[in-house]
This record gives sequence, structure tokens and C-alpha cells, in this order.
Amino acid sequence: MKKFLRAFVILSICIVFIPLLGMTIRPTTTTTENKAMASFPTLTTKEGKVNLAFFQQFEKYFSEHFAFRNELVFMDSKIQSDLFGVSSMDSVISGKDGWLYYKSTLGDYLGRERMNERQLYNVAHNLSLVKEYLETKGKKLLVVFPPNKNTLYGENMPYYHNYIVEKTHNIEDMPELLEREGVLYGDLLELFRNEEEVLYLKRDSHWNNKGALMAYNLMMDKIEMNHDDYSSISPSRTQDELGDLNRMLYTFYGDKELNYRYDLEEKAKYLGDYKSVEDGFIETEGGTGSETLLMFRDSFGNTLIPFIKEQYSRAWFTKEMPYGLEKLTDEYNPDHVIFEKVERNLKDFISRPPVITAPLEETHGLTTSEPAEEMATINFGSLESDFDYYQIGGEVLPGVLSEEDDILVEINGKVYKAFHIGTDGFQMYIKKTSLEHFPISVKIILSHDGEKRIIAENIFNEGDASI
Repeated sequence: MKKFLRAFVILSICIVFIPLLGMTIRPTTTTTENKAMASFPTLTTKEGKVNLAFFQQFEKYFSEHFAFRNELVFMDSKIQSDLFGVSSMDSVISGKDGWLYYKSTLGDYLGRERMNERQLYNVAHNLSLVKEYLETKGKKLLVVFPPNKNTLYGENMPYYHNYIVEKTHNIEDMPELLEREGVLYGDLLELFRNEEEVLYLKRDSHWNNKGALMAYNLMMDKIEMNHDDYSSISPSRTQDELGDLNRMLYTFYGDKELNYRYDLEEKAKYLGDYKSVEDGFIETEGGTGSETLLMFRDSFGNTLIPFIKEQYSRAWFTKEMPYGLEKLTDEYNPDHVIFEKVERNLKDFISRPPVITAPLEETHGLTTSEPAEEMATINFGSLESDFDYYQIGGEVLPGVLSEEDDILVEINGKVYKAFHIGTDGFQMYIKKTSLEHFPISVKIILSHDGEKRIIAENIFNEGDASI
């Protein structure tokens, strides 16, 4: 018995040390995670002092580089999903029949991220201000929201369906709201719901290439762009797609699935230090059209870029957030601007709106009487993401705003339309060079059914701007 216990202990110790000792011959050097792997720490800092964080840094290095890491992660994930029907990753939901879902979409799926009527209006309002700004420059805006996978194909979600509190999704309200605000909108939810074929990948959070082509054609039709619809190309089907959720859960060893492949005749070229469609900024030139495009996009744009770039003489694709719309528009002077943002991030438009100088408002109907009491806070500071701008924002007291009231900001007699933030907030940007003198007088104005009244005011000096 003692020999057996001794052998068991020795075997256990050997197994525990395999990942460490194996680093000498087979360290893990690649990862499917979207981050740079930690480097081996140094004993001294750049200043020549002892690196007191050495062991903490080594722990991080070891956790990412120990031998057989990817294989062990795969085995753990496989055991948990196959035997227990659960995911080993907090960010991935293991569904039925091999389906995987992105955990960050769960709030939308359950209805717990449902916006109230004021917030829904605010999304449309903010996009209408962007449209108005671009129209003054002779440019056309198109907005599209790719649906979450479980909004379209929720039947393979696990037990979560028992906890749905609201079946209507935020994205379903967008067509009517944006139409009322005059914002050009491509309804991708309707597009995919009208198709019997499943057009998202089972083990990825995005559409397949056939779905991307359909979305591209809808977008080009909406923006009235002459384009190749690629109907003459017969796609091939290859089982080589290792989805993003698949890689997160099973590293390099997950099951590959079928995807459509289109053999495009590429005329447009990628410029600069292009590596892949995952790049944060991509510039192309040489497409067949004469127009130019600026597109703010997320990862759904990865499969759109190969189609879209062929239609424009020049195009710029950026993942920048918040959108530096004014600066990029002034720099590139595009004919078309496209906002593409996945459903789960719709609230970005009422938390981090695009950076533009606020449009001016007609002052007709303004009541100039002083407010009986302050009904809003006012903050004044430099915009963190771009110090060329001042940011003026604040909160209106709860219960003051109705669902479709608008908030205006008067600065030294000029009245600007503000973005609506969250439910009761407001925010606007103005270039520092446009404020000719300080102090500045700031008044917050509530616009309701054509009537306008001041609800707060303050005086700010240049030194009052918070950084």
C-alpha cells in the first residue's frame, strides 16, 4: 500500500510539473485570445533598479506560456461542454446542438437591456443630429445594426429562455424611430428574418459570408450606390471556418464549420501597413466607383470590407470609438458615411456619441425668463478623446423630461442642439477655437412641443474647464 501511495504521489508531482518543465522544449507561443502574450520579465527595471514586480509578472508569463496550455484548455472546455452542457468561459454560452453564443448578448436576449421610451428616442435623436451635420456638408449617412445571433436564432439557446422578461428587442423599434427622424436606415433584422436559411455561423458570433453579401447589397441599395451584386459568382462551400467563439472556448482545436467562399476579382488595394480586416483603421483605393466612403464599423465589418471596397474609388474603415466624425470628415471629405454597429452596442449612441460641433438651432419660441429653480446640472470641460474640443454636458432632474423633449444649449447667445445621454443627460461638443472670449454664459433650454424655456444657467471661465 505504501509503495502504491508513493508511486501515486510521485506521478501526481510529475504531472503537475509537466507544464513547467515542458516549457523548455514546447512552450505555448500562440493564442486565440485577442491580446499580446506577456513577455518574460526582467530582473531589473529600465532605470537599473530591482524589478519588485518580477514574480507577479512571471506568474502572468507562466499562465500564458506553460507547455500544452492550448491543449489543456481544449480538454477542459470539451469535458465541461460535452459532459455537463456548460461553458468553461464566462464570455461564451454553450447552446444546444453545438451552437455557441456571445455572453454579452444575453441582456438583450432576456429583455433586461431593454431601453425605455426616452432612451429609444434619444438614439434616434442623436443619429438625426449626425445626419443634419453631414447634410450641411453635402454628405449622405446610412445606419445599419447587425442583429445579435440569438435575436435571430434563439431557439438553440440553453435554459435561459425560461428567464425572458421582455420579448421585444431594442433593434425592433429602430426602423420607425429613425424613419420619423429622417435617418436613412438599412433594416438588417428584417432582411435576415425573411430568409429561411440560417445565415449566421453556429460557432461564431457573426454572419457567414453569404449573410455578409446580403447585408452588403442591402446597404449599397439603400445608399443608392451603383454596385456589383456578385450574383454572377457561384460560391464554393468549404469546411474551414474556426469561429471566434469556437477559438475562445477550444483554442485551435475546435470543430470547423462550413462557410461560403466568393472568388472576387479584386481591383481595390489596401494601403499602408495593412495586416488583416481586423485592423483598427483600413484605407483602400482603386474600386470601380467614383464616390468615396468613410465607414465606422465593428467586427461585423470584417466580412463587408472585401465587397464594399471594390465599389469606391477610396474608402476608409475605422473602429474608432467614440467616432471622431468631424475630424475624419474634414480630413477625407467622403461622399458617403456609414455607421455599422451590432445590436448589443446600440446604447453607445446615448453614452459616447460621435464627436461633431453641435448643429445650431433656430431660437423661435424661446422663453427668456429666468428659471424659477435650477432643473439641470451643467458641466464644462475638455473632451478627453480630443483636446481640440470643449464638452458641455449635465443631467436634467428626474421627472422633468417627457419622452420626446429636446435639450438645447445656449452659449453666448448662440443656441445649439445637444446630444441626449442616457435617459436624462445631455452633451454637446464645440471646438475651442470657436469660443472667442471668456467668460462664457451657458444656458440649458428645454424644447417641448415647440415651446422653449430655460431650465438652468451658469457662467464659466476658461480656467474652469476640467481635464
